[in-house]
Parts: sequence; structure tokens; C-alpha cells
Amino acid sequence: MSLLQQNKTVGVLTILSGKIALLCMILAAIGVDFHFEVFNNPSLMLTLPGVNAAASKWSMICDMLGYYMLLLPVIYYLHDWMRDKTPWSNLLTFCGLAYVLIGCIGAAILAVAYPQALHAYPAAAPEMQQIIKSNFEWVNSMVYGGMWNLLEVVFAGMWWLFVGVLLFKAAHKGIGLLTVILGCFSLLDGFSGMIENAALHETALNVYLYGSIVWALWIGGLIYRKSL
Repeated sequence: MSLLQQNKTVGVLTILSGKIALLCMILAAIGVDFHFEVFNNPSLMLTLPGVNAAASKWSMICDMLGYYMLLLPVIYYLHDWMRDKTPWSNLLTFCGLAYVLIGCIGAAILAVAYPQALHAYPAAAPEMQQIIKSNFEWVNSMVYGGMWNLLEVVFAGMWWLFVGVLLFKAAHKGIGLLTVILGCFSLLDGFSGMIENAALHETALNVYLYGSIVWALWIGGLIYRKSL
């Protein structure tokens, strides 16, 4: 495969990651029957009517692929791009890879936990329902509170922030600025988890969730067109 074909492939996969991440958001909304309060209190999934276990499972699979796995090619592409621009390229790439790995593990856990709990809870006796609910809350707390919105976002923030600065300095002003913004809000999300500030967390998380979709589509297009 020629270098041009490799770049086009990286561009296509990065654009695909943005589209699948958007599909993740749509499936997540369908899975909870558009009861958006569930995103602040996932245990409501067990008792609200109209919850779709299959859609919830596939939203997590799309999360794993769109927000994480399909970013691996662009992480390595940017590693090669910034190798002669900073002595910290290896460390920055490690941060990007750690973000992907931690995020994938969390999404994979929930892709299994959600359908199991949603199928088991309605048929269980009241005592068992309480156990299922407690375990469900614990798993969600571990993934959302620990893996995603405390640890993962710090790695993501460091990677995006410093890669964004390099992109901005290299005259890629627009995508560089968006990358810096994503880095700042990812770090802010991690900080909000440390101080347990729900309002700050919700704002930072939404910027990350929607901004990263735009970022993937934008930078994927630049790479595909050989503009980066």
C-alpha cells in the first residue's frame, strides 16, 4: 500500500469513527426511550418504561468503536507527524493510546452489563432486584465515575491539548484550536470528577462528547485530502 493510500485509509477510518460516535449518541437516546435524565442517573434504566436493552448494548459497542478503537490510526498518524516537532511525541502518543484503551474497556464492560441487568431485573424477586440495582449502580460508578470521567479524560486532555498546540503552531489554526478546546474541556471534566461538581462535569462532558465527533470528521477529512 502506498503512502497516499495509507493516508486516505487513515482519513476514512477517522471519519468513520466520528459517524459511529454519532450513532452511539443516537442509540443511547433510543435505548432509554429519550428519558435523558437517565444519563445523570443510569440506575433509572432499570425501572423506566420503554428502555431498549439491545439499543443500549449497541450504543456501548458503537462507543467502543467510534470514540475509541477507530481513533488508533489517527493517533499513530499524528505520532509520525509530530515526531520532528516535539521531543515529547512518544509520551503524548502514550496518552492517546491510554485514552483509547481505558475507554474501550469501560464501554465493553457496559455493553455486557446493560443487557444482563435490564433482562434480569423485571423478572427478579424484590430482594434480588435490590441486589441487581446495587450492582448496576456500582458498575456504572466504576466505569463513568472512575474509568471514563476521572482517569480517561486526563489522558485524553493531555493528548488533545498538546497535539492541538502543535497543530496551531504548524498553521492548522482551525483544527488546532478545536483540538486545544477539547483538551481543556477533557481536563476540566477530570477536575470536575475530582471535586465532584456535577454542573461542571455535565458541561465539560457535553463539549467532549459532541466536539470529539466534529474533531474526528474534520481531521479525518484533512488527512484524506492530504491537507495535514
